[in-house]
Amino acid sequence: MSDQVKADESPWRLLGASLRHWRVDVRDLSQRDLAKAAFVDQGELSRWERGIARPHRDHIKAIDDVLGATGQIVALHAFVIELAQFRAGTVVVDSCPPTCDEVDVERRTLLQLLATLGAGAHIPASAIDALHSSLPRLTGQSAENSVEEWEQIAWDYAQGVWTEPPGSRFVDLAGDIQALEQRLARTVGDTERADLLRVYAQLTAFMALELADTSSARASWRSWRAARSAADAAGDVELRMWIRAREASESFYLRRGGTVADDLIEEVVHLAQGRAGQGLAEGLKTRARMLACAGRSEDARKAVTDLDDVFQRLPTAVTSDHISVWGVSLESVQFAQAYALTELGDTKAAMPMIEQAFAACPREKAGGRANMHLVQAWALVRDREVTEGLDHALDVTRPMPVTAARRRLVGEITGALPEKAHDLPAARELRALVAGRSSA
Repeated sequence: MSDQVKADESPWRLLGASLRHWRVDVRDLSQRDLAKAAFVDQGELSRWERGIARPHRDHIKAIDDVLGATGQIVALHAFVIELAQFRAGTVVVDSCPPTCDEVDVERRTLLQLLATLGAGAHIPASAIDALHSSLPRLTGQSAENSVEEWEQIAWDYAQGVWTEPPGSRFVDLAGDIQALEQRLARTVGDTERADLLRVYAQLTAFMALELADTSSARASWRSWRAARSAADAAGDVELRMWIRAREASESFYLRRGGTVADDLIEEVVHLAQGRAGQGLAEGLKTRARMLACAGRSEDARKAVTDLDDVFQRLPTAVTSDHISVWGVSLESVQFAQAYALTELGDTKAAMPMIEQAFAACPREKAGGRANMHLVQAWALVRDREVTEGLDHALDVTRPMPVTAARRRLVGEITGALPEKAHDLPAARELRALVAGRSSA
């Protein structure tokens, strides 16, 4: 039986987050499958992933081997042991003189970890915070991140959502969300609590976006629910709208059943009360796509027009932001409008719109540019330029990770093929590229 630890006071939660990341996001394994393959108890594995128990190094070695982590999990396990001992004051460093400063010990521990993992290995940002947990005591400064520092952390994530590969932020987000939960539990002031809840809602929404592209949709929906709850408690109306709008968008791309997406957009419109904002703009983007896919041409075209009207009334600070999730740039609006128009068969209007959007889209947004190319391929297929459209779609899809949006777009492309083109080699390859994880 593993020794029990207090997860909220221990670096073992960092190892747990890494185990979950490798199991779910890298290898797409259930706890049961991993436990069976590594010859460990499933209940113990669950406790290790939650950071409430310490696994033996032999178990970690077996898990590392099964997951093909090339020693990264083993190295992190060794690092966490040393860090936990150091924080408990039990580390004996033979090569260090008795007068050695604690900061030197911490620095050497980090360097040892980096040397073990090697170049290119992902080290959670929260692990670095834990590593330097004694620094506030040495400097006399507060150990707590200020509200402003938490807001900066959220802003850094907001700039990476569309520019960093899917799954690359999962471990960092997990660590930061856990740390923020602990901070919230110790916060009593109403104003500070509302500010921290706003950051919590943002981080949880970013986690939901990660999960939508790297894990099961059910996990994503639960994160969205938590994000909505935190935003509602914070009382930030614009954030409440944006989170609901983004969840509606993901619901559309993942073909979520029922009326959830419609209900979320109705909530966005109700909260907006006619005011233009990024949340309302995001909601109208999805409404236009949904109505077009439902064959409601007149309503879809009205949503396209409404979206343009809201965009014209947005502040320049919002429309000039081409990178972060808080921006509503012209190219993002044109992409949504071109998607709806292509679905309606109006490729004459859609093609120049998507070409303009692609020309304005920053090169850093590789995923967004790929999706724009797929709308072009879709329009070509609808215009019966089947060979050109399929070849274009394959060129875009082959090197890119499969996301919910790209899976849906490829489905639209193959669904628009003439009957005799369904079994073309290019069509079969395109379907195979996005086949796999269920969106259930």
